[in-house]
Amino acid sequence: MNNEQFLIYSYFIGGAFVMGIGLAVYLYLRCPFDEIAREFQSGHLRVILKRLFPVGMVLPALAGFLCVNYHACNMNYAKIVADRSYLLDKNQEQIKAACVFLIVALLVWGVIVLMGLQTRRENLPRHRAAERAPQ
Repeated sequence: MNNEQFLIYSYFIGGAFVMGIGLAVYLYLRCPFDEIAREFQSGHLRVILKRLFPVGMVLPALAGFLCVNYHACNMNYAKIVADRSYLLDKNQEQIKAACVFLIVALLVWGVIVLMGLQTRRENLPRHRAAERAPQ
């Protein structure tokens, strides 16, 4: 296999691998997320977040993968393809970037869940809860 074929195959295999990582994280966290989402007071918020959660795991991983640029200073396509070690380094950089983006996405989802949990009825101030209590 020449370096140009290696570049093409490794790019698509790396992309599939990164999407698989995002999907695996979603599948691992799906049940705990559903349990937590049941605690949200707003049903609309619950439905929206449940639908966005899979996309919110796969797309950041894919975005991290795609943000890595193969072109460096003074390197054209022929120089890039000629150096297989450079291609391997870029593949590793793509996977690292995808993992970093995925970690950031997990942190953002954690903040969203914390904000959503603040809408629970137990978290309402006492005077508002007393107004809603049956007399």
